[in-house]
Order: sequence, then structure tokens, then C-alpha cells
Amino acid sequence: LLSDGSYPTVSSHTGEWALNSSSHAIDWLVGRVDPQERSGTLEFTVGGDDVGAFFPVRVAFVAQGSIAGVSLASVARVDDGGEVVFSEDASVVVDNYTVV
Repeated sequence: LLSDGSYPTVSSHTGEWALNSSSHAIDWLVGRVDPQERSGTLEFTVGGDDVGAFFPVRVAFVAQGSIAGVSLASVARVDDGGEVVFSEDASVVVDNYTVV
């Protein structure tokens, strides 16, 4: 959260950012992290002297695929072992990740 009455001046960023007026926070989105784009930055300045106003930092992320590299090879019926047509949609979602 930003200090009341303070608005950031963003000097450098990757991805997209926006000032969230309802929560008075900076929302920053890095759309893709992969071997070619492994990190991102958001550099900004803001008035005020209460450094504690920036903590805790709340982080949310979603990743496609399996961290363990596990995937389904096939799906079979229990009663007769016959194959079943299926699709797989694996993702990693974090409920809460906080930097303090």
C-alpha cells in the first residue's frame, strides 16, 4: 500500500503496471516468465518517510504446467480398462505469498 496522498513515479518497468485507486496500491503484472525472460523489475519513487507502509508486500502468481513435470499418459475406465478420451489442464496457483 502506498502512503496516503502519495503517488508513484515509475522510472522503469517490465510488464504492465497500474495504480489501483480502490486499494491505493501498485498492481504489477509480468505476463510471462520463462527461460528467456527469467525476471522482471518495477522501479518507482514515492514521497513519504514511512518505509513500513510498503510491507507486507503481497504477491500472487499462476503458472501453467506442472512444476514436477508430471503429465497423464492415459485414462482408463475402472470397470473394463477401456481407454477414455480426456484432456489435461495443469496449473500451479498460490493462495498466499507474502514478503515481510
